Amino acid sequence: MKPRELCERAWEEIANNFLDFKATKKGQNLKKVSKSKDITFEISFQSNRYNYSSSVRFSVHFLIQSKLMKKANINNGLVYGGELENIIDRGRIFRWFEIGGASYQSSVNEIIELLQKHIIPICDDFEDTEANIEKLLNTKVKSPSLFYYIYFFAGKEKAEQYFNKFINEDKLKSKYRGLYHSLEKLPKESIDVNVSEFLGADMIKFAYLNGIKMD
Repeated sequence: MKPRELCERAWEEIANNFLDFKATKKGQNLKKVSKSKDITFEISFQSNRYNYSSSVRFSVHFLIQSKLMKKANINNGLVYGGELENIIDRGRIFRWFEIGGASYQSSVNEIIELLQKHIIPICDDFEDTEANIEKLLNTKVKSPSLFYYIYFFAGKEKAEQYFNKFINEDKLKSKYRGLYHSLEKLPKESIDVNVSEFLGADMIKFAYLNGIKMD
């Protein structure tokens, strides 16, 4: 079986365990729309470009987008997302799952288990925006992109809570603080939120321009 065919076989087997998601591209993309019709959840698989007969690998990604946020030009509609291992936050930032040879079934089973344990609960949480935002404010921060989600759906006060929580818990907090205070010396019209010098820099700029205070 060719590497691509083996990947498609694995993706279809995984997709069959998540029938609430619509599968496209022979199972490579799985999409589900929230009850509100605004939020889209997407699980996708990326095959390794170096796959060959003895080694076939792919990675798993997850993405949440909002139509209303995109329409309002807030973070291009991006709510949350990333590579599976990074979302699970077990110390690794990326992982290729091996499905060649004897590894096939164990890897497929593991992916199904990880998605059921970690991704489906996230989808469920996002069905109730108010409760979800309160949960995000009271747990370990996950992503700068969630700041925009909270700002758009819950307003400035709660966004400010998340903003400062994120900064205080992140290893780049000194860098974030330095950027924020440097912005205070610039004309607002010269600040470009579409340019991100480092991860999270665009969030700092957006926060500053929208009156979000730093503790």
